[in-house]
Amino acid sequence: MSDDAAHAWLLDQQPFDDADSEAQLRGLLAVLGSAPKRVLDLGCGVGRVLLPLVRAGHEVVGIDREPTLLESCAESLADEGLKAKLLEGDFLGRWPAKLGRFDAICCLGNTFVTVWDVDIAIEFLEVVVAHLEPGGAFVLDDLPHEYWPELIEGNWLSGISEDGQSQLVWASHDAVFTIRHGDAVDPKCWTIRASDTPLRLWTSGALRLAARLAGLSGPHCQAESKLLIMPLAGKRPRT
Repeated sequence: MSDDAAHAWLLDQQPFDDADSEAQLRGLLAVLGSAPKRVLDLGCGVGRVLLPLVRAGHEVVGIDREPTLLESCAESLADEGLKAKLLEGDFLGRWPAKLGRFDAICCLGNTFVTVWDVDIAIEFLEVVVAHLEPGGAFVLDDLPHEYWPELIEGNWLSGISEDGQSQLVWASHDAVFTIRHGDAVDPKCWTIRASDTPLRLWTSGALRLAARLAGLSGPHCQAESKLLIMPLAGKRPRT
């Protein structure tokens, strides 16, 4: 991730408060059920989601582009005598050969906002579909219900923070934004530059359209856990 994108909201390895994080993990474990499942954790970071899944007996593969985070995750696994396969790479790029199929593929911790281009999102979801077992599902944060109400209430507006260290800039024609930090803050520039990292605040409609074009159904909202479940088309999520 570039320096422009290295802000706390995306790199924070505890993106939710303890109660919301625990509710999300309970919801995910309920989706997976009691039988051991094979799970792919995209953007696994230090293992906020990966470690509880491994503790529950699931076979987990984690992918992240930040080697230092993977090292921390590997250390935590070793400390507990647990095993998981950790891979360094960009999950939007070519996936490793022989990765296999999974019962669930997760993209949690606000990671999906980095998939800002709708065409790329559809292509990515098609890859997800190709790696899901029959009856499998793609799981992500409930981004629309979590953040759109804040936008409607007047938060998330373009502007510069009081300390001058952060700048939020929206695209003029789409739900795409960027966050600049430190020296990248530019009070004279209110358009997204080529050097910025664009991010998307996904709507329910955009997610639903991308999912269906890729061969997924949903998204189905699991309200208590603030998860969105996208099963393979024609399948209903476990409740």
